[in-house]
Amino acid sequence: MIVIGAGIAGLAAAESLARAGRRVTLLEARHRVGGRMHTILGHGGTVPIEIGAEFIHGERVCTWQDIQAANLPTQRVPDRRWCFAHGKLAEEPGFYNELQSVLGRLGTDGPDQDLESFLEHTPGLSASGKVLARDYVEGFHAAPADRMSIRGLARAEAASEQDGEDQFRLADGYSTLVQKFSQHLWSLGVELWLETVVRGIRWAAGDVEVLAQTSHGAHAFRASQAVVTLPLGVLQARGPEGVVFEPALVSKEEAIRGLGMGAVMKLTLQFRERFWPVENFGFIHAEGAPLGTWWSDQRGPILTGWAGGPRAERLARGGREALVAEAVDCLARFFQVDAAQVRGLLVGAFTHDWLGDPFARGAYSFPPVGMADMPGVLAAPVEGTLFFAGEATDTSGDLGTVHGALASGRRAAREALAERPAQIAVARG
Repeated sequence: MIVIGAGIAGLAAAESLARAGRRVTLLEARHRVGGRMHTILGHGGTVPIEIGAEFIHGERVCTWQDIQAANLPTQRVPDRRWCFAHGKLAEEPGFYNELQSVLGRLGTDGPDQDLESFLEHTPGLSASGKVLARDYVEGFHAAPADRMSIRGLARAEAASEQDGEDQFRLADGYSTLVQKFSQHLWSLGVELWLETVVRGIRWAAGDVEVLAQTSHGAHAFRASQAVVTLPLGVLQARGPEGVVFEPALVSKEEAIRGLGMGAVMKLTLQFRERFWPVENFGFIHAEGAPLGTWWSDQRGPILTGWAGGPRAERLARGGREALVAEAVDCLARFFQVDAAQVRGLLVGAFTHDWLGDPFARGAYSFPPVGMADMPGVLAAPVEGTLFFAGEATDTSGDLGTVHGALASGRRAAREALAERPAQIAVARG
């Protein structure tokens, strides 16, 4: 069995298959596993910095099973919301009520439309509620408001209610969970190939040949089945940077072309000491700011700024130095301190261009108008031979999440095993 991609979906798929007795070869283009989950250590080597995914979205998501099994410490994120407007920063206890006044009007009945059209033509919505809804969709879902499907958004909101509204983070970073998966896969005998870039997948019913460029040259891998966990942005790539399926995946072309891959700009600033008045303040939302959302971190004097959608694309074009300068100015305004003081306390700035990353080509997926059901099309197995996982294949409303990706890997493994059950059982490790 071949699993393509060692993000959390690929790791989960490989683990499930190996547990069931399948011989698994796991291929990963990067020099590390984890994909869009990547923790580094900040200045001084003590504070974990999340370059990619950071939060556990809800107290009932499937990720907790693995976190608790590995006995990994977690921290609850304060659910405090502050808004910066008209030059003042103030806590807004009614933040969610205002947002829900708009999102609560969404539904899955009737024709689909984009969020911007919904906001424009739905009577009784407050101006402030509309602003929050636009910022929420662009920030949290990384989607332009004039493209985001309200059906897809309604499905995501329903899933969020089921998952739980509290947020958490792993105390030592998401990479600790990735490491636990890696250790377990090694103990199960999974063969891992790093720096192995897949260029082509030739397949027929019951036969798969994966053509890849490895650190030692071209190599072909062969198996009766494969689980494909490539990010949507990579599946969408064409030309020499794309992955060629032979024969083409005709049944999936509409889903691959039609689903959106959102842009995110995340910048974490590490300071010598805290200069903001409330140590672990939760979240700040700043209407119109380049980085419109900020949050604190109890693990150290670090603040993270975030922008999604079109705003993130604009920031990416400006370059790293301009981004840091914008961030410093934002924080100076929020906390009414001199920008020179903020710069003087800054010891590290950490970011990653996921949009320009050839092995991601975006942050995570979203459903444009008319595409709310396309994740299911993308997820569907092909002739009992090719199986698909990754956050873009989630059908429950958890697109773009770690738990959505993890669950999809296990679902794809179950589908593969149902087609060809393993002959040898492997003891649970």
